[in-house]
Amino acid sequence: MAQDASTATEAAAPVSGDEIVVTAQRREQNLRDVPISISAFSAKALEKANVSEAKDYLAFAPNVSFTEDGETGNRSINISIRGVSNIDLGEASTQQSIGYYLDELSVGSTANGTYNPPLLDVERVEVLRGPQGTYFGRNASGGALNITTKKPGPDFYAEGGAEYASFDTYKAYGIVNVPLAQGLYFRGLASWDKSNGLIRNINPKGTPNSGYEYLHFRGAVRAQPIDNVTIDLSAAYSDEDEGFDATVPSGVLDLDTKSIFGPDFVALPDGVGFYPANQRRVNHNAPEYNRNKFLLINNRISVDFDGFALRSVTGYIDSKNGRLFDQDNISADAINRINRNRGRSFSQELRLQSTGKQKLDWVVGALYAKDRIRQFNSIQAGADTSYVDPLTGNVIGLLPPIPQGFRINENNKIFRTESMAAFADVTLNLDRLHLTVGGRYTRDKISNSAFGVYAFESPVPDIAGSKSFTDFSPRAVLRYEFSDNDNVYASVSKGYKAGGVDINSGITSPFRPEELWNYEVGIKGSALDNSLQYSLSAFYLKWSDLQVQTNFLRDPNDISSAVELTLNAAKASNKGFEMELQGRLSRELRAMVAFGYLDSKFDSFPLAVLAGGNSVNLTGLRLPKTPRFTVTTALDYERQMTDDLSLYGRAELNFRSAAAGDLEGVASEQLNLPRFPYNPSAYAVVNLRLGVTTDRFEIGGYIENLTKTDYYTGTQDNFGLGGIRLRPHPRVFGVTGKVKFGS
Repeated sequence: MAQDASTATEAAAPVSGDEIVVTAQRREQNLRDVPISISAFSAKALEKANVSEAKDYLAFAPNVSFTEDGETGNRSINISIRGVSNIDLGEASTQQSIGYYLDELSVGSTANGTYNPPLLDVERVEVLRGPQGTYFGRNASGGALNITTKKPGPDFYAEGGAEYASFDTYKAYGIVNVPLAQGLYFRGLASWDKSNGLIRNINPKGTPNSGYEYLHFRGAVRAQPIDNVTIDLSAAYSDEDEGFDATVPSGVLDLDTKSIFGPDFVALPDGVGFYPANQRRVNHNAPEYNRNKFLLINNRISVDFDGFALRSVTGYIDSKNGRLFDQDNISADAINRINRNRGRSFSQELRLQSTGKQKLDWVVGALYAKDRIRQFNSIQAGADTSYVDPLTGNVIGLLPPIPQGFRINENNKIFRTESMAAFADVTLNLDRLHLTVGGRYTRDKISNSAFGVYAFESPVPDIAGSKSFTDFSPRAVLRYEFSDNDNVYASVSKGYKAGGVDINSGITSPFRPEELWNYEVGIKGSALDNSLQYSLSAFYLKWSDLQVQTNFLRDPNDISSAVELTLNAAKASNKGFEMELQGRLSRELRAMVAFGYLDSKFDSFPLAVLAGGNSVNLTGLRLPKTPRFTVTTALDYERQMTDDLSLYGRAELNFRSAAAGDLEGVASEQLNLPRFPYNPSAYAVVNLRLGVTTDRFEIGGYIENLTKTDYYTGTQDNFGLGGIRLRPHPRVFGVTGKVKFGS
C-alpha cells in the first residue's frame, strides 16, 4: 500500500526480510518498486558506517563523486552525480544542479553554497540519480539528496553519545523524545564538535590551525489535533566557527596566478614545502577564519481524506558566511580576501495526492520560492609589496607600491531568484504493468545586481540585470513486474537549470538555461527470500547549453580587470551504468557491492575560455569530476554473544578512478600543464569499524584510511603563490560510545 512520506514512521525499517522503503516519489514505497536509480541508507546502516556528513554516504553511491574545495570550511563540498555538477568557481551565485532536501524542504540555496549538517538522528538518506524534476524540481537536473530525520513519537526516548578521534577531535550529542500531551510530541537534538584540525600554521602571526568548533541544535514538534491531521514543525540552528582552510600548497601555480604574476613566476615553498611531502603545515600570516550560521524552519501539514490527502510544506532558511582568507597563501602580508555573505530563502509547496492502493496513483502540486543571496567580496593589499626568500635572501616583487588596505577589487552583489512551478504525476497500475507520465512547468526570474564596486580604488558604476526563463520538463516511465519480487523499467526525463545574468565591470552578460535529457533502463528485485537485493541501470544523458564558469583578466596588465563569466557549452553527453547488490551471506555476515561506469564528453565546446584568458577547444574531452569507475564494497559482521550483548564489525573499500578536477585539468594537455595536481589520481580507501552493543550501551572504534593512502578529491579555487591548494586525507583513529534510555 502506498502511503505519504510525511506519515511514515519507520520508512527505512525492514518491511519483509531486508526490504527497504523509500519516499523518492513523495509516498512510501518499496525500494525495488521505484523506477529510479537510488542508493538508500537506513538509520542502522548510517550508524554502522559512522556516517557524520554528506561525503561519508556519497562515497557509497555509484557514479557519485565530490570535491572538498574547503572554501567555506571543513564541510564545504561540491557534488557530482552522473557527471552533473556545478562547474563553477564558488564565487558567483548560480542555480544548483543537485537538489538537496531535508524533510521535503529544499536547502540548496545558502550563503556558503552547501548546507551540510551533522547527520544525527536521521531515519533515512536517499541518493537519487538522474533528473528529478517532477518531485524535486528546484534545480535537481542531475539528481537529488533526500534526507529524512526521525520524528517525534508517543514514547519516551533519550540517547547520549561521545567520540574522540585523531587531531584532538571531540564530539558529544544528546537526543530526547518526550510526549507532551495526547497527540503532542517533542523531539530534540544538540551536538558539539571541536577539533584542532588537520593542518597547523608555523607562522605565529596567523591563525594556529584549521580547527573548528560546531554547535548544532534541532527541535521538532508533532501535533495530531484530530485523527486525519498531522502537523510537523521543526527548527534547526547551526553555528560553525573554523580556522583556515584544511589545505596545503601543491607547488604548481594555476593559470589565474600565472596570468597576474607572469609565466616565469614559480611557487614559493615558504619553509613548509609542497604536497605530498608536506601534508600538515602552512605558513600564513593572516588571522584567517571561516564562520557559518544556519537557521532552518520547516512546517509540514498533512490532512488525510478518503482516498486522497493534502500536503503543505512551508520553509524558511537564513544563512550567513564570513571569511577572512590569506589570498597570497604565503607568509608575506601581500593580499587578503574578506567575504561576508547572507542568504535568505522562503518556499511554499502544496500537493494533493492519492493515498492507499488504487488503480490510478496521482499527484498534483504547486511551488512558490524566493531566494536572496547578498555577497560582499573585498580583495585588499597587505603591508608587504615584496617577499624575501628566507634561504637566499632574494627579494621578489609582488605588488606595485600601494598602501596597506588598498582595494584591488571590492564589490557587493545581490542574487535573487523567484520561482513558480506546477507539477503533476500519474501512474496507471494495470496488474503487473505500470505506466507513469508527469511533468513540471517552471517559471524563474533571475536578478543580479552589483554596487559599491571598486577596481584598484576606482569606483565602478552600479549595475543590475534580470531575465526570466520558462521550462516544461516531462517524465515518462514504463515498469513491468515479471515476478512478485522483480521488475524492469524504462524511463525518459528532462532536467532543467535556469540561466542568468553575469555582471562584471559595468557590463551585463546573460547566459542560457542548461537542459538535459536522461534515457534510462533498469532492473530491480530481490531473491533468496529477500536476503539478496539487486539493481542494475543503464543510462544516456544529453546536454544542451551546459553551464560552466570561468575567470580571466580583460586587460592582462591590470589585475583589477578580473571578470567572472558563465559560458554555455553547446553540447555534452554521458553514458554509463550502475549496479548495486546487498545480500546476507549468513546469519551473521552481510555484504554490499556498488559499481558505476561513466563515459562523459563535451560533444561541442570549441571556444572555452579558461582562467587566465586561455581559449581552448574542449570538444571530445571528458567533463571534469567524472571518474570513469566508482566501486564500493562493504562487509558487515554482527554476532549475538549473549541475550543482551552483540559484537559487530565492518570493513569498507571505496574506489574512485582518476578524473580532472576542473576545466584546467580537462585542457591540461592542450595547455601543456602537468598532470599533477590538475588530474587527481585514482584512489582506494579502506575503513574499519568494530564495536559491542547492548540494549542500552554501545562502545566502538574505527580507523579511516587504514593504508594511509595519499589522495585528494579535486581542485577548486586555486589562486595563490604556494600553488594549487589540496586537502590531504591522513589516517584517522576514533573511539565512540553511547547510552540509550526508553524505546
